[in-house]
Amino acid sequence: MTRLIILLVFFLLVILESPFLGLGCVQADEKPPTSYWPSSLEDGTTVEWDDSVTSPKEFFGFEVGQRHLDHGKLVAYLKQIASESPRVEYSEYGQTHGGRPLLLLKISSPENLENIDTIRKAHRQLAKPEQSVDVETAKLPAVINMGYGVHGDEASASNCSVLVAHYLAAAKSKEIDTWLRNCVVLLDPCLNPDGFNRFANWVNRYRGRIPNDDPQHAEHNQGWPSGRVNYYWFDLNRDWLPLEQPESRARMGWYHAWKPNVVLDFHEMGTRSTYFFQPGVPNRTNPLTPAKNVELTNRFGEYHAKALDRRGSLYYTKEGFDDFYMGKGSTYPDLHGAVGILFEQASARGHVQKNQDGRLTFHEAIGNHFETSLSSLRATSDLRAELLDFKRQFYQDSVEAARKQNKSAIVFDAPGNRTRIQNFASLLLRHDIDCFWNPEGKLLVPMEQPEYQFLKSLLSRKKNFKENIFYDVSTWTLPLAYNLKVSAHKGELDFEELTKAQIVVENAEAGKLDAQIAYLVRWDDDQACRLLAELLERDVNVKVATRSFASIVDDEDEPVEFEPGTLLIPMSVQEQQLSDINDVLSQGMQAGLTVHSAKTGLTPTGSDFGSNRFRTIKKPSIAMLVGKGVAQYDAGEIWHLLDVKNGMQVSMLDASNTAAVDLSSYETFLLPNGTYNRMSDADWEAIASRIKNGATAVSVGRSCSKVFDKLNAVEPAEAKEDKDENEKPTEKQLPFDSASKTKALKLISGSIFRVQIDRTHPLFFGYRGKSLPVFRNHGSFLEPSENPYANPAIYDAQKPHLSGYCSPENVEKFKTAASVVVRPIGKGRLIQISDNPNFRAFWHGTSRMYLNAIFFGDMTNPQ
Repeated sequence: MTRLIILLVFFLLVILESPFLGLGCVQADEKPPTSYWPSSLEDGTTVEWDDSVTSPKEFFGFEVGQRHLDHGKLVAYLKQIASESPRVEYSEYGQTHGGRPLLLLKISSPENLENIDTIRKAHRQLAKPEQSVDVETAKLPAVINMGYGVHGDEASASNCSVLVAHYLAAAKSKEIDTWLRNCVVLLDPCLNPDGFNRFANWVNRYRGRIPNDDPQHAEHNQGWPSGRVNYYWFDLNRDWLPLEQPESRARMGWYHAWKPNVVLDFHEMGTRSTYFFQPGVPNRTNPLTPAKNVELTNRFGEYHAKALDRRGSLYYTKEGFDDFYMGKGSTYPDLHGAVGILFEQASARGHVQKNQDGRLTFHEAIGNHFETSLSSLRATSDLRAELLDFKRQFYQDSVEAARKQNKSAIVFDAPGNRTRIQNFASLLLRHDIDCFWNPEGKLLVPMEQPEYQFLKSLLSRKKNFKENIFYDVSTWTLPLAYNLKVSAHKGELDFEELTKAQIVVENAEAGKLDAQIAYLVRWDDDQACRLLAELLERDVNVKVATRSFASIVDDEDEPVEFEPGTLLIPMSVQEQQLSDINDVLSQGMQAGLTVHSAKTGLTPTGSDFGSNRFRTIKKPSIAMLVGKGVAQYDAGEIWHLLDVKNGMQVSMLDASNTAAVDLSSYETFLLPNGTYNRMSDADWEAIASRIKNGATAVSVGRSCSKVFDKLNAVEPAEAKEDKDENEKPTEKQLPFDSASKTKALKLISGSIFRVQIDRTHPLFFGYRGKSLPVFRNHGSFLEPSENPYANPAIYDAQKPHLSGYCSPENVEKFKTAASVVVRPIGKGRLIQISDNPNFRAFWHGTSRMYLNAIFFGDMTNPQ
């Protein structure tokens, strides 16, 4: 018996020691990322460790890279080392949609941290030309922001961040002391916590005891939506400019409080790649980027090359990625007196995966990012004086350039839409751009201010480019996105008559609500959409005017004119909802809406209130198709528009399973852009049946034609851009290596176009003016309907192109195409929107039209 017990204990110990037991196991040929760390620094100094600072392995129970960290563990570890090291300060600067904290570690020498606020104020002064001459930079530390993992499924970045934090907290050498004395590190370990956790949960669930390197293994092919995107499926790396997401807005708070000298942006790319660091494609640099920025970026590159050569890693520069769109993490700093640097590491998309060079491990990916984190810090320390001088000079040059303009300010207006212009002002203020309200309630933005260069970028309307291939969009003109009126102010500014704009606006007074007949609310203001959604949610009877009319309202003696789209809230038919009506209208008035009290239902001109010209609005019952085959960005933009901005409920249905779902309760079907290649004929027929019985479908983008054909049970028509005649070269022979460029030149790379709109059509209720800027990034064109009443938006036949790149051939196609078409299907209809009305959530000018399609879709069939 004793011998048996001994044997059992022996085997138990063997099992417990087995490398294949438990979640932290690794394959024999895998090395932990720490094995890639240099035992000595570049200067030959040996690295020692402060053992009082907990190591990642001690805290997690496994080496970083053996499993994907989740965000909660990452947060807990960084709190731990901040409590142990005098070099680290921990703070939380915001929260995601999912309720996860956004972190910022300040890492520097203990002496710098004791004076951290003084250092920050000095950096702010460097960005103010009138104050910068007073800043003594001889001993001022440079500020380097290390930003990891804005795309949640590019996981080596955020997993690397804990190793960098530990290294700077605990490693000891003369060179590290120099770095920390010369630099303040603002380390953001995870810019996208919600997407990061989504991806970690996916890959960890498929990670066996023996990591599987098969590219077809489920671990390497994540579900929908991917971890790349945030909670509402937005690409946060494209949100540095529009600032529509809480992660981006919160980041801007500390960014402009510091205005760092260097910004690092760590990413991953395809598995069959190596490692990229900037500079990017030289002739695709934004023309507003200073030459000194380009020079410093190249000099940083020499440090990265030396570090990766020492490590034995392959890399490349000057290809694939560019610095044109100023709304990404690596380009935004370039117009703010800083140097932004993009790093792209080939991704294992899990723990290990086969690629062209053999096997790519998660450990190797983390190790490369670790090396360039240190090389960036080394470069920042060495170039500290030049970086500080560059920042000071950049802002001095910016103000000097502004003084040369022939206008002193730009004036923006959104007639009838106070919410729109206030949101625009808030966006400028978040970018540290000063703006003011003039006595007429218009927004005035002075040209002479430190952020003039970035302001210039936001307003740019460029159509001709030296290089016509873009990594991202080719234009982002904000006044067009917001559909604002723009004018120039010349002459001196009288600041005594101006009021400085604020992000937070005090609520207006609710006013008196005592209508006996009806309330009237104009549909011009964006806030009216949320008010209508809330009224319908509370089962209030709301009607919409389909024609212009006049009414005697409030204390007026003369009739007041009202446009189509005006909301009518009759009082006599809803005694049970009186308290709800007062509550919702009071909230709307506090948000800035004007609510009119009608004295009588008899109108001096136009239809009386009892006429059928006032149509009852149905409470939207909305289903949106999601899942594989649906573009996650487009779906996320719609979800965000409805749920976050307007408080509207939307049911998300798996596109490939609609035949198995009871669709009878849905009156509106939203079909984002997508291939819809997972849907069966039965799935399409289930939706088509509802449409034919009176429901509304809304499709967007290049999939409009396919959706119409499928709902009509015919084979999908081929999109115009895909026809052979557009692809066949006329020459018998062309250079092979120019093929991809030739194809790219035919694309529409995120450009802006002008459409002519029918303001009497329900889709354009609440609009002013006859034209509207729209955004699109594809080359499929909608044929206008043969029924001229079914084309509420067509492209301008003379000059459709407003901004961005579009080939002359494609410009001609716009002149005969439709932007929005209503196709009757049985008793229902399909509303086709060729452009992207909700692009990145900041195209406020067209998102209103999308909301109109939901609220008034059943009124859009031509009679």
